Amino acid sequence: MTYTERFIQITEVYPEIFISEKEFSKKLGYSSSSTVNNWMNGSTKSINSKNRSNICEIFGLSADVWKRDNATERFVTYNIRDLEIITEELSDTKIKDLILVSDISKEKNMLGKESMDKDSPEYLFEYAKALKEDKKIEEALKMLERIYEHPSNYKYTHHNELEHFKAILLSHDHIKDWDGAIDILKRLYSSTHYHLENKEIITLIASNYKRKALYDKENNLLTKDKVDMDLIVNSITLYKEAYNIKDSQAKYYDAINFAYLHNITDAIEVEYADPITITKLYEDLTTGKEKWRLDDENWWEVTSNAEFLMLLGRVDEGKRNINDFLDFHLDKVSEFDIDATLRQLDLYIHFTDDKNAIEFRKNLTESWEALTN
Repeated sequence: MTYTERFIQITEVYPEIFISEKEFSKKLGYSSSSTVNNWMNGSTKSINSKNRSNICEIFGLSADVWKRDNATERFVTYNIRDLEIITEELSDTKIKDLILVSDISKEKNMLGKESMDKDSPEYLFEYAKALKEDKKIEEALKMLERIYEHPSNYKYTHHNELEHFKAILLSHDHIKDWDGAIDILKRLYSSTHYHLENKEIITLIASNYKRKALYDKENNLLTKDKVDMDLIVNSITLYKEAYNIKDSQAKYYDAINFAYLHNITDAIEVEYADPITITKLYEDLTTGKEKWRLDDENWWEVTSNAEFLMLLGRVDEGKRNINDFLDFHLDKVSEFDIDATLRQLDLYIHFTDDKNAIEFRKNLTESWEALTN
């Protein structure tokens, strides 16, 4: 199959993403739809590598869907039969709902559940988790729906676990259904003691409140006058609660989020926050009874500690910690890690114009580029 034929087939499998030539052209960044029209009319002109990469990103597919060894009219369905995750009675519609699997052995290795009944809810749940790890969030949600439709009692006996996972998926940047996630998480928070056994529930509610308060649906940061301060205060309260009930090694994530929001609140509502609060929080985190034993080979722990130092005005010390990590443990940090850290800094700088944060961010960017370019 040519790239154009492959593209046409993908659009037929995912019409809810493709929608129309005009809409898809916009997603690709074209001002007109002529290029996509040509592809849909069977143009033999090759789809270049940049377009192939962008198409994969839009559809949530891996780059190897373009490989010649996948060039078969059964491109969509042949892997499904080999993976054995559906039975003969499944309709073509449900087949189309399944993910395009380009590497059977990889998927089986991810699941590690070859002996399990491939249409059982247990297997489908494992598959959904594997899809989530592979950042195929929409497909993972579809797998969850199949579990809810399954005639067994699994959806009742594992209700909290399934709902927890669904909330994680809805919270994802690919979905951004913050209200849907919050509704589920609030029910889990108020039911029995699930949130005490799974303390991530509290952190997830706090993070969804934060995103809903600070971002619009297009993932743009709001202006100060548009921020919902009630949501921010609720988020701060929940991060503090999560901090208080987690063990020492899990506290740092909630602590740094609390600190950031504390200062953002102060920047939006002048004299709202007490700067001593951050100092006391860091002292408790690093010298308290349940002292945080900093893992100096873990990017997230090292950066969280460095960001705390930045917030405390010890920006040079924070920069040294980051530079040392990149010098000695570059193999332990990815571009995704750097981008996630920069997004957090950009959020903070957007609302505070903190000069220390600007300096800290500049150092991180320059150090990363110097070591990777």
